[in-house]
Amino acid sequence: MKKKLTIFTLIFLIILSVWYYYQQKITLSVIVPVYNAEKYIQRCLDSIIKQKGDFEIIVVDDGSTDKTPLILKEYAKNNSNIKIITQSNKGVSSARNTGIKASNSKYITFVDSDDWLEPNAFAKASKIIKQDKSDVILTGYYDVYDREWIRNIKGEKYVNEAPEISKYPTRTLDKLSLFSPFYANDSYSDLYYSGTDIRGKFYLKKFLSTNNILFAEDINCAEDIIFNFEIFLKNPKISILDAPIYNYYNRVDSISKSINMVKWAPQSIAKMQQKEAYKKANRNIQLLIDDSLLFLVNIGISNTIRQSGSLNDIKDYVLNAYSSFDKYNIAEKKSLRNYLKLHNMLLNN
Repeated sequence: MKKKLTIFTLIFLIILSVWYYYQQKITLSVIVPVYNAEKYIQRCLDSIIKQKGDFEIIVVDDGSTDKTPLILKEYAKNNSNIKIITQSNKGVSSARNTGIKASNSKYITFVDSDDWLEPNAFAKASKIIKQDKSDVILTGYYDVYDREWIRNIKGEKYVNEAPEISKYPTRTLDKLSLFSPFYANDSYSDLYYSGTDIRGKFYLKKFLSTNNILFAEDINCAEDIIFNFEIFLKNPKISILDAPIYNYYNRVDSISKSINMVKWAPQSIAKMQQKEAYKKANRNIQLLIDDSLLFLVNIGISNTIRQSGSLNDIKDYVLNAYSSFDKYNIAEKKSLRNYLKLHNMLLNN
């Protein structure tokens, strides 16, 4: 009897140990949306493959028409943890959603096809995940500019001095930056994204599925910001890794550099305001979210000026965005960085 009990106890302990191991094991799905990325995808995938840990790479080819599919096929042939999903062109939000639904890991992170990771990025993030078991992990990142963008923002003379790509100072994150860049420690430029994009962030998949959070597929910009605000309004447990592990490539031809940002911004703001979580939030949170999204208009104005576009062509969009803050009182408006910035731009023009 004692022998049987001992064997049973041993088996139970083995099962318990295996269960505990898998409970503690950090698995990660890396979702890479791709569209005509033959110039950049190899650098992106190489930086992911070199990471340490247990992870799968889900590449969603959103209807590429260049050599991207051939490159992906070669990578999948040589790397068993790469899964390629091909779909017709539906946009980056659809591609990310496809990746989320296909993922099989505890945590999810996203890497855009023209961006890349720093060495040991996953090891550093996993340490925080094991320590805190959070719903969301935020990290720092680098801004990296191509020569064309350096010419665009600094002038011709700087291009000759700059390398092919120039890495600018680390963007660090703090908890105050989640809802308003006005309160963030390094909110000093119109290219500062207030901590509400998806780069360098890790998400507990169970949290996303429980709250039915996906990317909005019917808007042209800020889909990742809305995604994050919807998450933040669900009161997740958040951890911060104050280290740069992600390289964000600022290309002159990217969506965020488009003049159309001014026209697209009102759609994105309206989309956020339609969310039930936004409607249920208190007025102060709504105020901070609105101001964070207003930076899209400010970027659009900057893009228009840099590309020698006509401010007259965008004035109606700008004034409509500005007027949407009439519902807030003077004291509230004075606390808003992006609103005040837009206010001053309108006064000067």
